[in-house]
Amino acid sequence: MYKFLGSLVLGLALLSPVATLSAQDHHDQVEHQWNDGENTAWHQYLKEHHKKDHEWAKANKREQAAYWKWRDQHKDIH
Repeated sequence: MYKFLGSLVLGLALLSPVATLSAQDHHDQVEHQWNDGENTAWHQYLKEHHKKDHEWAKANKREQAAYWKWRDQHKDIH
């Protein structure tokens, strides 16, 4: 009985980071809506960071995450 409970607690502990990441991804998807203003901000981000101009869809996940971090600090850009 105690082995079962221990296994259950361990399993839940291992799953909690996954649930947290999923919740964060959902938050980012809800908060960040792509539109024409966002496209303008994306190209401004690329220019400010001296990156070659390219479309959002061609950016990798790391570049997209860096953009959203920058974007959250530059909410006044439309």
